[in-house]
Amino acid sequence: MENDRIRRLAGCWDLVEGTFTAADGTVRTPWGAAPSGVLLVTPSGELSAHGGRRDRAPFAGEHPTPGEKQQAYDDYFSYYGRVVRVDDEAGTFVTAVDGATNPGWIGGQQLRYLDIEDDDHIVLRTPPLALAGSIVVGRFAWRRRGGGAG
Repeated sequence: MENDRIRRLAGCWDLVEGTFTAADGTVRTPWGAAPSGVLLVTPSGELSAHGGRRDRAPFAGEHPTPGEKQQAYDDYFSYYGRVVRVDDEAGTFVTAVDGATNPGWIGGQQLRYLDIEDDDHIVLRTPPLALAGSIVVGRFAWRRRGGGAG
């Protein structure tokens, strides 16, 4: 999808913050205070997002235990696909998901709210979603790789 907003996002972005905030103001940081991740966006709208806990523990043995498998899933997220719709007025875009750690996303669409803070800093927010028994809004702050600090 060709769009000025998407072309402006084209490049490689590092995840600097990942939080989920409930209506009562409770903030969850499931991947810790300093998550690790990368967002890749092409000028034509191909998108790939990966992130998670920076300090992920390796498996104790060659084959993970059920608990280790669960922790690996909880500590990491990813999805990829194509941006199929941009609403500049609402500040949103929709990605048609081709693959994801959450198999329920595959073949569906993900809506994100986009705040462009400057050429090197963006924030993507989710619509309200269910997480661990409450409704939250996800907030992911990204810094352009090679861009400004902070």
